[in-house]
Amino acid sequence: MKVLSSLFLLVLFLVFPCYPAFSQTTNLLKGIEDYKEENFEEALESLIEARKEDPSSSLAAFYLGLTYKQLLNYKEAATNFRDAVTLKPKIKEAVIELIEMLYNLNELKEAKEWLNVAEKEDIKPAQTAFLKGLILLKENKNLEAIKAFERSKEIDKTYTQAADFQIGNAYLKERRLAEAKESFKAVVIVDPNTDLAAFARQYEEAITKRLELMEKVWRFSVGLTYQYDDNVISRYTTATPDIPSGEDHAMVATFSAAYVPQLTGPWGLNAQYSLYTNTHRRLETHDVISHTIAVAPGYNFKDASLNLLLSYNHTWVNSKEYMSGISASPTLSIALGPNYIGQFSLGYNKKDFLLAPTDVAEDRDANVFSASVAYIYLFLEGKGFLNLKYEISKEDTNGENWDYSGNKGSINILIPLKEYLKINVTGEVFHQDYKSVNTFTGPGAPTGFPDTPTKRRDKTYTASGVLSYEFYKGANFIIQYAHIRDDSNIAVYDYERNIYSAGIEYRF
Repeated sequence: MKVLSSLFLLVLFLVFPCYPAFSQTTNLLKGIEDYKEENFEEALESLIEARKEDPSSSLAAFYLGLTYKQLLNYKEAATNFRDAVTLKPKIKEAVIELIEMLYNLNELKEAKEWLNVAEKEDIKPAQTAFLKGLILLKENKNLEAIKAFERSKEIDKTYTQAADFQIGNAYLKERRLAEAKESFKAVVIVDPNTDLAAFARQYEEAITKRLELMEKVWRFSVGLTYQYDDNVISRYTTATPDIPSGEDHAMVATFSAAYVPQLTGPWGLNAQYSLYTNTHRRLETHDVISHTIAVAPGYNFKDASLNLLLSYNHTWVNSKEYMSGISASPTLSIALGPNYIGQFSLGYNKKDFLLAPTDVAEDRDANVFSASVAYIYLFLEGKGFLNLKYEISKEDTNGENWDYSGNKGSINILIPLKEYLKINVTGEVFHQDYKSVNTFTGPGAPTGFPDTPTKRRDKTYTASGVLSYEFYKGANFIIQYAHIRDDSNIAVYDYERNIYSAGIEYRF
């Protein structure tokens, strides 16, 4: 057989002196045929050989580019489309294909250069206008993009549905939700049975809900909760019987009012006042009234947002002024993918305790500095989320007993069990290393303090779960459990606490 094959090839070589050209034509034709039959792997082999045999063939370059495009190898596709538009004869259709590949590769500068060529030579004007809109949209030139999409559907009505969908996206980026909703509605009207229409319906429904919320420039919330706390006073675990029990019942009332003006463009603003009261049945010394005013301006970029939270808090305990504080926390959120968000935050908090300390070393007035990084995963169409966070902090107090450095890790997951039923579970670990030897430790130390000089170290573990049931629009029945365990090397700070709550919250 090997002898016969060798003789056959020798005959071909002698009879057809142009055999290399014959082979190239065969590979090219076979590659084109396989491409048209959607046998892309086979087409790839043949067209690669065709290009090797005749590197000057623009047709081979064009079809090899199309094949790489189908196999999602955009880089190699772009390389071959470049050859298809620079070799002779030039294949005009390859200009459009090249622009699309460069767009997918995010090489927008070169894409716009070839876009100018396509416009100048009037190559597929409707598709050219559509691609121009996509490029402008990626550059965040949203209003210019809308004009390009409008032009594409004016030239060719078959682009209407795709153009309206992208126009809706452009209006979304401009935060012009009413116009976006109308554009997505138009997508469904054109042909309700397409995948694009299905996506448009989801967008339209989400925007409708968002618009209902946005119409409320003022938003309010009230809540009333019954609470049982088995250790209100944080009674330490080795306390002697003469220290009273810390368990008690309480009523917790909350109120908040938020002002959220509808700003055009990338700017956003949220201003809020909130009130918290905790009234105990027996331990009135731990009754709390707290007022907080917060303002959070924000700016939205293409795939990120920057927000600055500024707040002031004033708290009373047992009807006496207890503490005031101001804080500032800039946060950068970056979209890492369709369902992933990264967050980076810095924080500053100035605490001012308004009651005179019992000892100069117990002065807890402080400047608190912090930095954190967080990872957020959205699931179930954004209705649920997982949040992982790590934070470092430094509390610089006037009194040496409370000056510490901290490391905190937390996990928070929200799971919608039903449309009206949600569960939220949180876990947190907080390690605090105090800078100085506690002044109450050493020889003759009070009860609960070691009789050797000791630097305080705390490890606080917190776990909580919240079950929320929406029984009426805006009204939720909420039950909650929280467990706190402070494991401290100084007994007086070592405690365990369980808090059970049940109540109603209404948002309007």
